Amino acid sequence: MYGSDEELHLFEPGTLTIPREVAEEIPDVGVYFLNWSTEYLRPDQARQIESAVNGRRCQNGWFPLESLDSFGNRGSWHGPLTYLAKMTARDPAIVKAWATIDLRGDHKLRIEATANHLLYKQGHAAAATWVKAVRPQATLSLSLLGDSLYRNWQDSVSTLRPKDVAKAVRRWNR
Repeated sequence: MYGSDEELHLFEPGTLTIPREVAEEIPDVGVYFLNWSTEYLRPDQARQIESAVNGRRCQNGWFPLESLDSFGNRGSWHGPLTYLAKMTARDPAIVKAWATIDLRGDHKLRIEATANHLLYKQGHAAAATWVKAVRPQATLSLSLLGDSLYRNWQDSVSTLRPKDVAKAVRRWNR
């Protein structure tokens, strides 16, 4: 049903505390977005984006994807956070693929569902923390997950120009 000798330690997660080793390997999408989006903005514009991003953080300090649900990938314009929503659109697939390497069946489905739930409610690091606890014998690389997320975000923003963000902030303020 799953990896040859792997024993799963399934449990229902509550609010997770992020261990140092996870925090060091899994990038915070909020920090990444702030660094990228505010680099060429005026200080007052940068503070607006910083306030919008940090105001959506969850209890553990990480950025949950559920706070972007109202932005969607198409449709009405919601300012610069629309770029963050587009940037993270592939994150659930990346996290689920990493979390379920070598798994099949019901265990795979349960781990996918719980990891996805944690990603939306508590952020990337919480999902990785839970998966590592559930699959202690698996050879899951936190750095592989972190690098995959980071590359996805870089690819997503590579087509945008600094003036696109500045224009989005101006529209946001109308």
